[in-house]
Amino acid sequence: MAEPDFEAGLRSLRNSLRQIRALLAWQQLQETESRPHEPPGFNLSDSSVETDLRNEYSFFLATALQIRGVLNDTSFTMPDEKRQSIKSQLARIEQQLYSLNLNQKLCTC
Repeated sequence: MAEPDFEAGLRSLRNSLRQIRALLAWQQLQETESRPHEPPGFNLSDSSVETDLRNEYSFFLATALQIRGVLNDTSFTMPDEKRQSIKSQLARIEQQLYSLNLNQKLCTC
């Protein structure tokens, strides 16, 4: 079994986080520029932003879960220092995502 490319997985998570932040900024701009009962200065309405945000969030969660699953697999041997380093990096990236409170922003409850 080939060793998983953890660096590529973490890089993918960082890129996904960057994309989520960009989508959130775009969504915030849309909300800021929305003026009810006034003609728009320019059209910012892009209904795909919320869909893109949901897709990117799902991708992030699935990728993080996959990485965590391999790290927690006791049959996969790797040095403890390396395992702890990757877990630590993963935790930092996940914390950055959770600090965005996406679960509340995307909830359709």
